[in-house]
Order: sequence, then C-alpha cells, then structure tokens
Amino acid sequence: MAESAQHDLEKALWPADHPSPSRIITCRSCGRKNRVRVSVAALYPEKYRCGSCDHLLFLGVDEPLTGIVSSAYEHELDRKSLATLKAVPGFPALVKWVIANVGERTLRIQQMSSSIRCNDSQFPELLRLLDLARQRLDIHDTPVLYLSESPRMNAATAGVENAAIIVWSAILDQLDDGELVSIFAHELGHLHANHLLYKTMARLVVEGTGLLGGYVRFLTIPLRKALLLWDRCSELTADRAALLGSRSLEASLTTFLKLAGGNRPGIARRTTLRLEPFIEQARELAEIEASSWLDNALATLMTLDLTHPYIVWRLMHLLEWVEQGNYLDIMAGNYARSLDD
Repeated sequence: MAESAQHDLEKALWPADHPSPSRIITCRSCGRKNRVRVSVAALYPEKYRCGSCDHLLFLGVDEPLTGIVSSAYEHELDRKSLATLKAVPGFPALVKWVIANVGERTLRIQQMSSSIRCNDSQFPELLRLLDLARQRLDIHDTPVLYLSESPRMNAATAGVENAAIIVWSAILDQLDDGELVSIFAHELGHLHANHLLYKTMARLVVEGTGLLGGYVRFLTIPLRKALLLWDRCSELTADRAALLGSRSLEASLTTFLKLAGGNRPGIARRTTLRLEPFIEQARELAEIEASSWLDNALATLMTLDLTHPYIVWRLMHLLEWVEQGNYLDIMAGNYARSLDD
C-alpha cells in the first residue's frame, strides 16, 4: 500500500475525534516494556523496535505464531455463548446424534460431486494462498480445498473430523490475493478453534437437510436459538484468525467492505470502493447502538435467525480487538502456547 493511502487509512481509522490509543508491549527478546501507538503498530509494525535491545517488537509478516492455541484469540462472546449452548436441555443428545449419523463419507461425496477439488494440478495458486495462511497460524493439518460455482461471495469449512474448505467462485472474481489469504485464515480459524462439529450441527438445523431427518421437528426453540447465537459469535473468533493470518489490517477491512457491497464490474464502472467512508459508517453504527438500548435490542432481534452477524458489526468488533484487546500482544509473540511447545 502506498504511503499516502496508508496515511488516509490511518486517519479514517483514528480521526481527530477518535484518537489512536497507546499500549504497553513487552519485548519478547529482553522483556522490556515499550509504549507504542496502536495506529502505528497496527499498520506499520516494522517501525517499532525495542528501546533496550533494538530487536523488532512485532513478528514479521511471514513469521509463524508458533504453538498458538485458539483460546489466545477466542472472542469472549464465542466462549460465553458456547457455555450457554451446552447448558440447553437436549444439546448433549443432538451432539451424540450428529456424531453417530453424519459421516465424513457423506460430506466428502457431496463436495466431490458438485465442486472442483484443488491440488497441485488444479488451482495450485489457491493452495499456495491457503498454505500461507496455515503456516502463519502454525496449523499443521491441511484441509482439502474445493472450488464451487456461485455468483455469491462465500466460503465455508465442513466436516467433523476431516476438514474441507469450500470457496465460492465469486470470491476469485472480487477479492485480491491478500484478501483471499484473509478468507482462508478465517476458515482455518474455525478449524483451529474446533468449531467444525457445532458448525455442522448448525448447518443441519438451519437448512433442515435430509441428513438430520425428522429430528429437526423435535428441536426445541431454546436449543435452536442458542445454537444460532453461538454460530454467529464463533464468526468473531474466526475474524480474529483472519487478521492474524493475513497480517494486514487493511486486507481484513477491505474484505468486509467487499463482502458488504461487492466488487463487480458494474461497481468499478460507476464508483471507486473506498474503505474510509465504510469505517466512518461502522463508527456511526457503534455510536447509535451505544446511545440507545432500543436500537441495540433491535439489532439483536434482527439477527436471531442468522448464522452470521452483520458485516459492519463484525468490523466494529475487530477494530475493538485491535484497539483494546490482545491483538498487538499476540503479534509481539506474547500469547498462550500449546503444551507441545
């Protein structure tokens, strides 16, 4: 990104009435505490060196997050909503049913029958971008990648034990490589955080597929609502993985922009998609919801039957994590690691 464009993005993210906060970051080399400005650290991490040992404070763009555990970046709403879901009567029975009846074979045949499997001889470029995200997140298992035809931009991770990532062809038309890495990292985040079993359950409940059969009719309303609530909240965890895997706040934000409005030729002929007004829109929405309990309640009610939160809401949560959460700590190498590491 050109320096002037970076400066415009910085001003849009942290305008005069919403100045960039400062944070204390511990050097992973010598342990000294360094004060950094969030705007600079998030957009130009290579500019910060430790004031004591002169080592770079933040990981390089392709330096893996060695041994990171998903709980290090798990969204608190994901954690709380899953605890609520597990407490709903009927949930343990549904888990047992899905494990016993939804086999990997059925899901694999479904994808092989309707999509293109990507490998070294078919779309190796996509595999390269997937591997880039996987290596940055230090995920050792490589899911099978499928490409499916659709005019709608979307991607999904399927499976219970053997994961598969499916990307819809419209994504290739409308996103650049950096944004595709963000998409892949988002899906890998679902895999890393062990979302696949519950995601499969949510998809079967919402779509009411024949795989689930008559069991759908007996699902209680509280179970369905709790499952969908967790499904939405799990996306916030995966959005954080998208940022950690893309290593580009701009790529993560422009992905949201294009998912919200598209990036088709008709748009390019008439206007230029700009990230700055979209961020202003997100800030305005945050102020509206914060100032009115009614607006906040309406926003909640509008998403009750959805599997994903609204795009602008997701952007707001990601920016909040960058400003106030542990994103910069993770990028400085300070995060919880698996016992193996």
